[in-house]
Amino acid sequence: MIAIQNTLVSKTDFMKNFLLLICLLLLTTFSNAQEPPVLKTGKTQVGLSSLDITVEIVGNIATTTFDMLYYNPKNEVLEGELSFPLGENFNVSRFALDVNGKLREAVVVDKELGRIAFEAVVRRRVDPALLEKGTGNNYKARIYPIPAKGYKRVVLAYEQELINKKDGFYFDLPLNFKNKLDKFNLEITVFEQEDSPVIEEGNVSGLKFENWQRNFRTKVQKENYTPNKSILIKIPTKVDSKKIVIFDDYFYAHTILNPKKKIRKKATEITIFWDASLSMKDRDLAKEIELLDRYFSYIENVKVHFKSFSNVLVTEKTYNIRNGNWNDLKSELKNTIYDGGTNYTIKDAKHKNVDLVLLFSDGIQSLSDETYTSTIPLIAVNSLTKSNHAALNKMAQISNGTYLNLTSKTALEAFSDLKYEQYRFLGFTSNAKNIDVYPNMPVNVGNTFSIAGKNINNSDSVILHFGYGTTVEQSVVLNLKDGQKNVTTVPRMWAQKKLVYLQKNAKENKSQIVNLGTNYGLVTDYTSLIVLEAVMDYVRYKIEPPAELLEEYNKILADIELNKKKYPNGMPPPIHELIDVVEDDMEIEESVIEFRSTNSFRGNTNTQTSFQFDTTDEVQTQSLVPNRILNVEADKDIEIEEVPFSIIEDSPVFPGCESIGNRSDRKRCFSQKIQKHVEANFNMALVSTLNLPEGRQRATAMFTITETGTIETILVRSSHERISEEVKRVLRLLPQMTPGQQRGKKVSVRYTLPIIFTINANGNTITQTAQSQQNETVIKKPRKPKIRFQVDDLTVNTVYVKELRQFKTKEEAYDFYLIQRTKYVGIPAYYVDVSNLFRDEFKAHDFSERIASNIAETDFDNYELLKVYGYQLQENNQNWLAVFIFKRVLELRSEDSQSYRDLALAYENVGKCQEAFDLFEGIISGEIYKNAHRRNFASVKQIALNEIHHLTENYKGDIDTSALDKTSVPKETFDVRIVVDWNHNDTDIDLHVIDPNLEECSYKHTRTKIGGKISQDMTQGFGPEEFTLKNAIKGDYFVKIKYFGDRYQKIENPTFMKVTLYKYYGTKKETKEVKIIRLAESNEKLIVAKLRF
Repeated sequence: MIAIQNTLVSKTDFMKNFLLLICLLLLTTFSNAQEPPVLKTGKTQVGLSSLDITVEIVGNIATTTFDMLYYNPKNEVLEGELSFPLGENFNVSRFALDVNGKLREAVVVDKELGRIAFEAVVRRRVDPALLEKGTGNNYKARIYPIPAKGYKRVVLAYEQELINKKDGFYFDLPLNFKNKLDKFNLEITVFEQEDSPVIEEGNVSGLKFENWQRNFRTKVQKENYTPNKSILIKIPTKVDSKKIVIFDDYFYAHTILNPKKKIRKKATEITIFWDASLSMKDRDLAKEIELLDRYFSYIENVKVHFKSFSNVLVTEKTYNIRNGNWNDLKSELKNTIYDGGTNYTIKDAKHKNVDLVLLFSDGIQSLSDETYTSTIPLIAVNSLTKSNHAALNKMAQISNGTYLNLTSKTALEAFSDLKYEQYRFLGFTSNAKNIDVYPNMPVNVGNTFSIAGKNINNSDSVILHFGYGTTVEQSVVLNLKDGQKNVTTVPRMWAQKKLVYLQKNAKENKSQIVNLGTNYGLVTDYTSLIVLEAVMDYVRYKIEPPAELLEEYNKILADIELNKKKYPNGMPPPIHELIDVVEDDMEIEESVIEFRSTNSFRGNTNTQTSFQFDTTDEVQTQSLVPNRILNVEADKDIEIEEVPFSIIEDSPVFPGCESIGNRSDRKRCFSQKIQKHVEANFNMALVSTLNLPEGRQRATAMFTITETGTIETILVRSSHERISEEVKRVLRLLPQMTPGQQRGKKVSVRYTLPIIFTINANGNTITQTAQSQQNETVIKKPRKPKIRFQVDDLTVNTVYVKELRQFKTKEEAYDFYLIQRTKYVGIPAYYVDVSNLFRDEFKAHDFSERIASNIAETDFDNYELLKVYGYQLQENNQNWLAVFIFKRVLELRSEDSQSYRDLALAYENVGKCQEAFDLFEGIISGEIYKNAHRRNFASVKQIALNEIHHLTENYKGDIDTSALDKTSVPKETFDVRIVVDWNHNDTDIDLHVIDPNLEECSYKHTRTKIGGKISQDMTQGFGPEEFTLKNAIKGDYFVKIKYFGDRYQKIENPTFMKVTLYKYYGTKKETKEVKIIRLAESNEKLIVAKLRF
């Protein structure tokens, strides 16, 4: 790899670097063996202090458990991501991590519910853990916190079916660690094994198998050791041997086959599809070339139609191979440039009569969802661990082809599969009446086969049939009474086999997959593993917790059900809590600090709103669950978990109060700082937009200042969801504090903050100050600023853009980009910026589109990146591809109303009117919120009403609108309509529009004199926000935004915003312009666009 310095390079240096890169590509080979899991913070790997590995092998099933202890040497708390791809027939079976000093097991949860619960807890700044399966059998989990100068324990286990190679099963343990570990322990047990396992490679000193109760075991313990050699173990088996294991009414069996090989007819004409997308850059090219070397040497003479592809068809050539000489084609493969997304919609209309199709790909489609429908046998070849093995298998199976996984086969073994016809499992017969067996349809097999079933009796038998085509060549009898009993993993093995069957049509079988995953503890495309901190989080989302919390969980649920029956109309008012404080004879009198805002504003309704922030230290709030009475014996050490602010000995110290020595004064300073913080940050104009009734309205917030001084567990009760969300937003902005102490020990402190709103009928907005208690009316008249507005310069001037700008031709710039990207390959914003550069400055749309498609290729499971790519496609009028991308976003984020709206707009752009209508109607009717845990943003519905009216007016007669309540739809058109959306979740961006009269419309001033109107402020989610104006005056309308940032803001992954500018919206004169804006700095105020009317 060539390192690119942060300076501009000369063309001479560029050519030297480019030639060196080509040489490296020709000489480098890659290892794609299964890698051990690695924890990273950003690009830095977190140090592993100790590692315990336990391997248990039963027949051809191995379960490997990594018990890892990570150490953080820094003085700050770290957040890491555990990311690891698993190979074919590998599945995660366990995930656990340290929570408050104890190991907590993860539980299986519906994937959407897992995300909802995870993100809700994260918003309280209490991070749980969620492990998800992504595309290509790739797993990810976020690990937090990794304490400063402290340790974090993570346990991960996976199961795999072992590979059989003639004389035995082979187990490969990846140990490619570079750093020395304080402790390293390894234990391997092979159960019910006749012959001793053999360590073929990577023998560690002291590692030797010994016979132990019909099992073989080896164990080794090391200190200050670097485990840098993978271990390969052979488990000897006999030809034609079989093994059956039983648990209750489940069975699992595997058998060694010795089929008579049948030579495949030599092809005279073939097609090779060569995946040249970015994800294939690390392919094992040497192994693939070795396979083709053997094949062409054997076949000798053949006509080859070669097609390389990424986002589009890149190369199409025909080669006539004679006497096995394929040097020209080989040179083509070696010089392939890997760039762009993966699009399988490449048609092969010219060559329908070839004998064989070879697809060299990882099976991960980032730009299409095509399936193989031809009857011509397809040979799928893959050399990468991170791959969609299931998709490649499916394409091969339906055409009577085969899947060659070069990560688990040698080139010689793969060539044998090319040379000979595919041996197949054809079906089974059994005397069991209700047996449920998988696989239950014909599948390709090698020299081993495994099957699982349920609903069996001890006397049952199963006969397996194998052969070529539909002709039975071999039958194997399984007498289940001969099976090894009480093997507890058997039900999971059966479930895994059934899962493989269901995943062939995953979308149609989604509900069955979810039920199977949750019942048998499987991580699937629709289920995940989650760890939550508090039992109440499991209760809130009805996620059954691990064993240590199950009793408490069930008791709480029983109490809730009991109180529902006892109080059918809701819980009675709470009884005030009695607090006895030991060691303090003084009477506690809560201090009350009141203030009213001195800020003034004019709302959009005839209401007068006064705000009274009553920062009473502690008030009683109704519990979310029934109260418990706990009896605590005297003279016992009590672990203090949380103390109310009113009785804390040493209160938390707010920044700026550190110099105050007196405890009571420091406490008072804390409350005053809270008061000022809320006053400065609370959006007081919000209340006037909510149409609340006259009188006093109260919001009560309760939050915790933790032992580390962070704000967590924010709970708010108010008369309106928008007020609650605003209070939460303000409290999340509180700075980190010095934690409180009780009896000399740092503790969490509970603080309660009542806020009272008084709403009176009047024409003006009046605020009262606490000091004078005098009324004053403040009316602000808009005044014209002296400056002239202009759109800010939004040109991207990063180092990499400057380097590319020095080239005169698009070809030179593209060649340099191929070198330059090695430094920025993990930064999605890089592809956006470079794609725009090629489009706008080099006018090279082909290069621009290919580079932009890398956004989807980089991480097809990252909805935030895919939203950016979808925006880019819409800006470039690539609307059909945008539909595919937003369909994927909806799959990934079905809990977000914005996902439905994004896809509805994409459908409308391509004329799929009914599909668009159905999605809009789901938002408006609330159908998409039937899952009670989904967040419902009222402003999304209001904007969707405008958009469904636009749709139905433009496509009258083409849409069935019977499901829509037409009385709720506004029948308006707009001279000016401006909408902003953004790609990052839980991001606060405010839309402002400055009209030709220089009046600014925003959440603080929601209506203008000429009729401009702004939608409700969105402080969470992805937007949208909307400005509408029915009758526009001539002039310039400037779009201004205020960007407040988000919790996960990173330089390499900035927020992108889509600005859509309409003129004459909903009329025949309608025009639309889309702009994509890159936002980098929080608290940024920018004028991002101008609309001239």
